[in-house]
Amino acid sequence: MFSGIGSASLGLRTAGFEVVAALDNDAKACEIYERNFRVKPIVEDIRRVSGKRILATAGLKRGEVDLLVGCPPCQGFSSLGKTTHLKGSRDYRNSLVRIFSDRLAEIRPRFVVFENVPGMLHGSYRHYFSGLLARLKRLGYAFVMSETRLVEAADYGVPQFRKRVVVLATEKENASGLCMPERTHFPLKEIGEGKTRQLTVRDAIGDLPSLEAGETHANIPLHSAVQHSEKAMEIIRNIPKNGGSRTDLPKHLWLPCHKRLVGDGAESVYGRMRWNSPSPTITTRADTPSCGRFIHPEQDRGITLREAARLQTIPDDFELYGLKKYLNVWIGNAMPTLLGETLGNHVAQFLT
Repeated sequence: MFSGIGSASLGLRTAGFEVVAALDNDAKACEIYERNFRVKPIVEDIRRVSGKRILATAGLKRGEVDLLVGCPPCQGFSSLGKTTHLKGSRDYRNSLVRIFSDRLAEIRPRFVVFENVPGMLHGSYRHYFSGLLARLKRLGYAFVMSETRLVEAADYGVPQFRKRVVVLATEKENASGLCMPERTHFPLKEIGEGKTRQLTVRDAIGDLPSLEAGETHANIPLHSAVQHSEKAMEIIRNIPKNGGSRTDLPKHLWLPCHKRLVGDGAESVYGRMRWNSPSPTITTRADTPSCGRFIHPEQDRGITLREAARLQTIPDDFELYGLKKYLNVWIGNAMPTLLGETLGNHVAQFLT
């Protein structure tokens, strides 16, 4: 559910699952999904699709689904969303968590994976999360969650810092030993015998050809650099290589809006990525330096959509096409493919 282009589904398929149904209200994203999976998603608002219809599409009955995955749109819970919504306002997307639990009850899968942003654990958003857990209990599911230690994608081989709330739930008879997956990758300071280091920006994109701002590579799809304004280029050229920040700029290059930015990651605006570290969280504006630490570590430009996709562990041979504004959203909203594979492999242990 909320399948998007299918980044998580690709990881689950790699882990051995057969994808039999998908649902999303974005028709263009569903075209990408169908092209890559040969599964035609239900293109509809989840509020208008019953579990019975989803099961019919999959050719299954209630209780026969091994795994149901749901990643409801997170913008309503995100700290980034607070810049475009009035504080305390109710985003209609937040109710999708409840709708997800309704469909879960109708489908009755053996196992459930729910993923969302940490913001849903706090303040007025907390009741959406609490409501989901209460519903799982009423349905007779046992669950574990990542509330005390958020799932960090970089701990599982994703070359990106991306903290998420994850809930794993299953029918109580299958719940013996239920736990979150063990970390597989560690920061350099924690590396010891038998431990694998976290993957870095260099690991993910270091082999891609250099580009100038506004240049497009002829043979690598989506490896196209945005043409920045001259004012933006002046700022970018003066950001120190390999991790420099907006605050490193001479004061005369600070934009008036930058002087007012505080908190919620705003200090990362017009920042460069670091070669030897995982990237910051890829968002729906990851090719725009004014929206985060999205400048290439050494080239004077924002990262390309190909680079953003790689940092999301979406492989180069996964077919992606469409307008840049859509691609930005699809890539930024995706669950990293490798995280989907990790969760899939973990769940599979309890389903055998």
